[in-house]
Amino acid sequence: MAAAFDDEMIKRVATVVSTEARAFNNYATVNGSHAGLDFWTPNINGFRDPRWGRGQETPGEDAFRTSQYVRQLIPGLQGEKGDKYPRIAATCKHFGTLN
Repeated sequence: MAAAFDDEMIKRVATVVSTEARAFNNYATVNGSHAGLDFWTPNINGFRDPRWGRGQETPGEDAFRTSQYVRQLIPGLQGEKGDKYPRIAATCKHFGTLN
C-alpha cells in the first residue's frame, strides 16, 4: 500500500479493515467468543536488509514514506478524535531506527 503513494487510499483501506474488524468482534462477542480489538499493526520497521525476508510486512525502506503511511493508517484503523467509539487499537510493532 505504501508503494501506491496515495495517502487518502491508505486511510480508506484502513477504515474498511477496522470496520470489518469491529463487526467481526461484535459478532463473535454475541456468539460467545471474544475476538478482540487489539491489532499488532502496522509493522514500521525500515526494510533495509533483504535477508530478513519479511519485507512485504513493512512500508519500505524510506523513513519519510513510512511516516506518511503511518500518519494515514493509524487514524483509519483507530478512528478520528471525537468519534463516539474507537474502531480498533493499532499497536505499532518493531519500531527501529534507520541508521
